[in-house]
Amino acid sequence: MKVAKNTVVTMAYVLHRETADGEVIQETTKEQPFQAIFGAGMLLPKFEENLDGLEPGATFGFALTPQEGYGERKEENILDVNKDIFVQDGVFNETICQVGATVWFTDNNNQPFPGRIMEIGETTVKVDFNPELAGVPLYFTGEILDVREVNESDFGGGCGGGHCHNQSCCDSCGGGCGE
Repeated sequence: MKVAKNTVVTMAYVLHRETADGEVIQETTKEQPFQAIFGAGMLLPKFEENLDGLEPGATFGFALTPQEGYGERKEENILDVNKDIFVQDGVFNETICQVGATVWFTDNNNQPFPGRIMEIGETTVKVDFNPELAGVPLYFTGEILDVREVNESDFGGGCGGGHCHNQSCCDSCGGGCGE
């Protein structure tokens, strides 16, 4: 079976910064592969385009520009938020709010999204809401391990319909860990 819309694709891959020889950002293995429903909007469109039509055993290697990946970094996505949102029981939570830490926020629809703490001021906290890989050229290498038809159990939640086995999986597709 070939990779196509509405198939479950299992793969092992390495994500590098900029080139095939660049810094390793993320890696999945044959023992702990990445699995996702192809064509369900969980993967980067250009990533899917490069895998479309591949069969189990096929290897791949391709680059994505920042625009094809997570977009360019935008200064308007760096905001000063009120320090009071980090106060719990009247005390500023230094365990959660640390420079460099990723903190989860919720929008008006109760949807979670991450922000990275950049600076802690007297009354505000500077938070970068850009995707972590925004502005970074990406290079993927890997192998298609399995392709099968989607079934109802694949829609159990999480990355790839309930097949998420680690946080790096969820970071790469943008979903939340369902398991």
